[in-house]
Amino acid sequence: MKRAVLAALAAVLAVIISLRAEGPAAPAGLAAAVWNGSGYNVADRPLSGEETAGSGALAEIENWFLSRPPTAKNDCTGLLAGKDLILILAEDWALPVQAGPDQPALYRLWSEGAQLTRVYAPDWYQGRDGREFALLAGMTPTTVQAETALAWTGREGTSLPFALAWALTGAGYDCRAFPDRAGNEAAYEALGFAQVETPGQSLAARLEEMGSGRPYLAYWVLPAGDGETALEALMGALDGLGLDRDTAICLVTGASDPLRGHIFLWGEGLAGRRADGPCSELDLAPTLLNLLGVEMDSRYFFGRDIFAPAEGDAGPLVSLTGSAFSDWVTDMGTYDAAADVFTPAAGTDLGASERARYAARVRAEVYDRYVFARRVLETDHFRAVG
Repeated sequence: MKRAVLAALAAVLAVIISLRAEGPAAPAGLAAAVWNGSGYNVADRPLSGEETAGSGALAEIENWFLSRPPTAKNDCTGLLAGKDLILILAEDWALPVQAGPDQPALYRLWSEGAQLTRVYAPDWYQGRDGREFALLAGMTPTTVQAETALAWTGREGTSLPFALAWALTGAGYDCRAFPDRAGNEAAYEALGFAQVETPGQSLAARLEEMGSGRPYLAYWVLPAGDGETALEALMGALDGLGLDRDTAICLVTGASDPLRGHIFLWGEGLAGRRADGPCSELDLAPTLLNLLGVEMDSRYFFGRDIFAPAEGDAGPLVSLTGSAFSDWVTDMGTYDAAADVFTPAAGTDLGASERARYAARVRAEVYDRYVFARRVLETDHFRAVG
């Protein structure tokens, strides 16, 4: 191995604080417990106390975050600790339902990696900006004063310390963005990338230099065209340099169906792993941080670790559009917002009153995710609370 595995996660200390009676409950036995080795992805973030007192805007936002159930650590926690991470957005690469041997590089990612069987590609109503923001910030991409969340973050320099690149920077990673076009440099920098390469810069050509240093995150927006050829070149370079065992790849592609997408997770130890719950790019930031064994507080992400067990209210949830009143899908069923109809999944045993209560609760969560994401950006919440 080219570097030692990252140090074990430090013990964490946190307390669930909630002033919102309607907020989701914390896992049983943890609400007032000292979280020392509790098995949940939480972190003790020092607060001044003012932002969790009273009913001001900062308090309401912070208490909403702290009221949310965390996700549990699991047998994938730290599985990729110390690995370099290449995160690829290939939005223009529409694929069939399953990769085949006629695309050998992609098939290698699929056959040697984790199997995610229910991946969705939400329509955030913001084009690529929405997908990039959801992927890199782990937040619902809302529109703020007629701007996309990504554009707003770049223009305002919004503080989002829980974004993927910032979290990895704190863990000692060198975070670089390799875009396919100019225009979002300020947004990438605000989201934690210390270096934004010239558009069109070859990632494969930089692997030897990057791989000889500290662990890195390389975010690569794959240009439109032959994605398979570009992926073959990348993986061939990794193999040729002997870096394949030290590298993990996450590839997010376009959708052949408007509501279905593809996520490929590849790295040593991921073969045979399977996740059957609904997921989207919004879930990748907490999933990748958990796989890399990086300390995080899962309550601050709007998605969830794909491999975490569903506990109580902390099950998988995918909003299918960028709206506060979106259609959505969970492991319990699907919701049609226009018709206001919740359809339970096959085999789900819910009576009429239980269905109504469940649908109302998830509707409220979808609404809150949209509204609180916008309020975080409008108020620059995390800079305000320090």
